[in-house]
Amino acid sequence: MIDRISEMKRERAKLYRYLCRLLIGLRSWPYKGYLLVLYCGIFGFGCHREVSVQQNIVYRQVGDTQLELDLYFPPSKPKKPRPAVIVLHGGAWRHGDKGDMMEVAIKLAKRGYVVASVGYRFAPDWPFPAQLEDVQAAVRWLRQHAEEYQIEPEKIGGLGASAGAHLVALLGLVDDASKPVSSKVACVVSLAGPADLRLPTCRTELANSPELEVVEQWLFDFIGHPYNAETDQLWRAASPLFHVTTEAAPFFMIHGIVDQVVSIKQSEALLKALKANRVKVELRLIPDLGHSLDVKPKVLYRFWQAIRASFRFLDQHLKK
Repeated sequence: MIDRISEMKRERAKLYRYLCRLLIGLRSWPYKGYLLVLYCGIFGFGCHREVSVQQNIVYRQVGDTQLELDLYFPPSKPKKPRPAVIVLHGGAWRHGDKGDMMEVAIKLAKRGYVVASVGYRFAPDWPFPAQLEDVQAAVRWLRQHAEEYQIEPEKIGGLGASAGAHLVALLGLVDDASKPVSSKVACVVSLAGPADLRLPTCRTELANSPELEVVEQWLFDFIGHPYNAETDQLWRAASPLFHVTTEAAPFFMIHGIVDQVVSIKQSEALLKALKANRVKVELRLIPDLGHSLDVKPKVLYRFWQAIRASFRFLDQHLKK
């Protein structure tokens, strides 16, 4: 069923109150700070024209588990197939909801994109590569239903935050050759996404971080195996850094310089690898921004400016 966004105002107000409450207890879900910045920035630019949404569409079933996505449509009726963006929430691969990306999806839909906000399976019940398989299936589903929803199948990009950024990065780097339909996206926007998940790297980069212990646990739960010489290849397989080739999609990355959950060195390493392979890439560094909420006006302004630049990046690669 398609509802008008105007009918979702009560839900929007509830989301606002919820995000504001994240001023307390952000340590358990630090990527939410990015969502609040996005939310405030989007309201500042008045995004709520008549965007429509079709919710809870089942795109995949794994055993008894139904996996769902929400589709957001531009206000104007299409005269030709439109580009699309898949948006992925964060939550350390262990929690979160596709509704978390609602405001981002609305802004992109207003900009002319069909937007798919995708739910995926969580660790530790479902370790890697379950999450990657799910979001790959979502991209294939979009392509298989391109005619129905008037999507241009070769013009699908991805945007993700934190764990969602990690998954979007993999969508821009790897594909499943055994499938008849590609799951690779045409471009990637990554907000504070990890690139090298190996525990030795994590421990070195976060040696002075108070979040090291909890990040280690998230990684153990996500991979499902301890890190050692025998499992090194599995940890590399889950790491975007080790999938970079000359065939990689263009990247636009945003990262807070004082992030103590996902070190800035992660994005810097991915930047170096992409450049070495002559892939188009840009990294926007935000001074004084960590992985969690920061309400300083200057930091919020810089972050929102970077988000606006990322939208222009999507336009450049999906609308031309």
